[in-house]
Amino acid sequence: VPGVTADPEKFEPVYRSKYGKVRIYKILGVSRKSKRWVEENRQCDAGGWFCPGQYPPGLKEILGKKKDFAQLEDFNRGDSDAEYQKEYFENLNNPELARKRALKKIKEEGLDEPEKKKDPIPTKVKTLSDEEKVEIYSTWEDTEDTTLMWKIVNGNAVDDLERWLKSDPGAAWLRSADGRGPMWWAFESKNQDIVTILMKMGVPHSDMDKNGLTPVDLLKD
Repeated sequence: VPGVTADPEKFEPVYRSKYGKVRIYKILGVSRKSKRWVEENRQCDAGGWFCPGQYPPGLKEILGKKKDFAQLEDFNRGDSDAEYQKEYFENLNNPELARKRALKKIKEEGLDEPEKKKDPIPTKVKTLSDEEKVEIYSTWEDTEDTTLMWKIVNGNAVDDLERWLKSDPGAAWLRSADGRGPMWWAFESKNQDIVTILMKMGVPHSDMDKNGLTPVDLLKD
């Protein structure tokens, strides 16, 4: 949904599909007690190879409000959702109609209309010293951060990248064990937007990886 973002203090992006239709997040700050409960309460089938997980008791109240997902083409459910399916496809094919229906429902239920998206309040961007940049840039290793950065650049997740760099500008200077970093991956995927962002931050595009290749060299492949 445009304008909706996950709380960075609770969720860490680990994957984004090319067009952003699929996003996977890692939940941060999960208590050790909950993790231990899940490990100790696995329910496996007779063969012992299929062990679906269970949610810890702490989520009981929240999960009690959930509505299970069901496929629209599930013909075993009868006609109970026929009207819902009809309205679903009408809304899908006519966004303006869907908007009018949503506003009507808001008025009927006495809810407040959604506020128009406001421009975010600019936050002060953290700056790095030259020494800090050199220290990060000269460290070549494969980490969760370099993996995440590769996925973001390769998936053209420009918004996610900008949010990350605002909170941690040092991420622009990351390099994996092969000596490559976001500038190499941006050139390799021919992503001009990300190249521009990195250049504005001062990340060079003429340095070499462990095989002697610069980011620009990857354009020739």
